[in-house]
Amino acid sequence: MITRILKAIGRTLASWFRPAPREPRGKLYKGSHSAFGRTFALVQLTAGRRPYLLYLPKNYTTDRHWPMVVMLHGCRQDAGSFGGLTRMNGIADRDNFLVLYPEQRRLANSMRCWNWFSRSAQTGAGEAAILADMIRSLAAEHHVDTKRIYIVGLSAGAAMANNLAVCHADLFAACALHSGLAFGAAGSSHSALKAMQQGARSEAHEVGKRAFVLSRGKTDLMPAMVIHGEQDEVVNPVNAGQTASQFAVMNELLTEEEQGQSGEPRERSSINRVNSGYQYEVTDVEYGGRVVIRKVMVAGLGHAWSGGSGNYHFSDPRGPNASELICDFFAEHGLRDSTTTTRP
Repeated sequence: MITRILKAIGRTLASWFRPAPREPRGKLYKGSHSAFGRTFALVQLTAGRRPYLLYLPKNYTTDRHWPMVVMLHGCRQDAGSFGGLTRMNGIADRDNFLVLYPEQRRLANSMRCWNWFSRSAQTGAGEAAILADMIRSLAAEHHVDTKRIYIVGLSAGAAMANNLAVCHADLFAACALHSGLAFGAAGSSHSALKAMQQGARSEAHEVGKRAFVLSRGKTDLMPAMVIHGEQDEVVNPVNAGQTASQFAVMNELLTEEEQGQSGEPRERSSINRVNSGYQYEVTDVEYGGRVVIRKVMVAGLGHAWSGGSGNYHFSDPRGPNASELICDFFAEHGLRDSTTTTRP
């Protein structure tokens, strides 16, 4: 108990005194990944290829293994705008990790939404398989530590990130979902709109159980962070509670299977505020002494990235800074761990 308290105090002090990220000084590469030859539900013209941006931090070298954060944009966004509004590249320079920004094609979705509601994507195929193939390929090519890959998404990107965290759980050390939905919340574009407005109709236990079945044998835990604005009029905030509950059930079942007994989760909440920013409530769920689920509800925030750059749509400059919160959560699961840096 004392050790956990000291670590928490240390993280808080580090967050107070760490340097703010500057303008990115690394290298941004534009590419396109093809997964032709696989079987997908989408037409072959769009199924196998997606563009991407890959950011290599300023200290990048090939003589070590690097963490990587995968960022999935929302509707009406692209890879470049998502990198700009989240300012994740500046944090990558400071904390030494790669950032991958896959991009949806207009041929696959006219509004550039990830098709998270597709039945194929919810079984790990379709676009989920395209993205998983891209991540594996670029991780191998750029000396990524495969035990320290993390996935983040906003809105439709968060819902797709949820699919990947469940169906390709072996790929990720943790996930963070901003303004997203629970796994399998919808099975069509029509029901997706309804779920966004009202939340998923399925009970949290059933959703979590389905997620457990798809992820079992691939991971023993899937740490998850859920961030949502309480004034979100596009994706109803009720979805945040459903998503957190999904991961609570999923992780409890994974813990029971791995340890042969209940994980006995503990929950605690706190109210926080940043200077000139919104008040926000943080609810942590612990398994075995470490935080596995963190839900952040931001009062006053609409459907926008919290604390993002004011130069982009779907971004609210007022804090808290979601990018920093996410990286702090990932740090609890190895993001800033420097012990696995030497190449074998």
